[in-house]
Amino acid sequence: MITGIGSLPFTDIDAAIDAIFSTCREIPFWPQLPKKSFYENMYSTFLEGTPGLITDEPKSSVYIDTTKTEGIEEFYENVYTMRLHTFAISEKAAGGLYRFLERLNEIKDHVQYIKGQITGPFSIGLGLKDENGKSILYNYGFFDIIKKTLHMKAHWMVSIIKQSYPDKEIIIFFDEPFLVSFGSAYVSVPKEEVISSLNEVCDGLEAITGVHCCGNTDWSILLKSNIHIINYDAFNFMDTLFYFSHDVEKFLKRGGTISPGIVPSSEKALTVPVEDLVPLWKRFVDHLSVYKQHIHGRDIIITPSCGLGSLELREAIRAMELLKELDMWTGQAPRIQG
Repeated sequence: MITGIGSLPFTDIDAAIDAIFSTCREIPFWPQLPKKSFYENMYSTFLEGTPGLITDEPKSSVYIDTTKTEGIEEFYENVYTMRLHTFAISEKAAGGLYRFLERLNEIKDHVQYIKGQITGPFSIGLGLKDENGKSILYNYGFFDIIKKTLHMKAHWMVSIIKQSYPDKEIIIFFDEPFLVSFGSAYVSVPKEEVISSLNEVCDGLEAITGVHCCGNTDWSILLKSNIHIINYDAFNFMDTLFYFSHDVEKFLKRGGTISPGIVPSSEKALTVPVEDLVPLWKRFVDHLSVYKQHIHGRDIIITPSCGLGSLELREAIRAMELLKELDMWTGQAPRIQG
């Protein structure tokens, strides 16, 4: 089966949905369109209503002013009483989500899962700054607000999808591009805190949870977390995750799934034929076959190596076509038999 990471370079919502419905019919995802609107970037989309948030569209700036404490008491009350409507993502920030739910009936007989996405806590915490330019990750109080915001936004997203399609299973990916920075001289956060943050935003959701990381990292962080799916850039970093063989075995044994991003999310999509991707797929299967006693015919979800939102339109369309061609090559719901 195949799906996308979330972002696409379209500025027309229906054109983006048409591209998704023509390729990812079993696991369609709602399109996030950063080239259409400033409010659809990786921060603004998922932080509406956060105490202290300052959004300056003309300057393309989003940050937290930690001197602004009004609304924090009400925020925590809304969290603890599960007032999901107060954490709704507006149509201005996610027009693709609303239109996607309106149109999903067009392919509902093919749909096995419905996928959504949210930026993960480590990437938001590291990339979002305070009024002094310091990462909000290092401000305990406001980072706690960020984590609870993401958790509640995820709850809200699951709830509105279930309202429209109660019979479908939901997958929510937390996108963590900044995990590639973990362990560098610029990031001084204990591994246990990163794992705890992921668990805090993922636990308790009525959904299958996953994390997407589009670069190399310390994979033990994700393998030791409570998430269900690890989606990684297998086009550029095929073998690196499997260096953590003991953690991989424990992850698979508890029911986790590894999802390879085999299709390039770059201009290479225009020049790489599907025949060149097949050996990557076979290499991935070879890696998993070592652990076949823990696979038991589980579905494998193939994706692009990263989101496609920064590409030129023709590059993204070709990447989606490659994804479909690879899905056809590997067969319907590829499995490894244990």
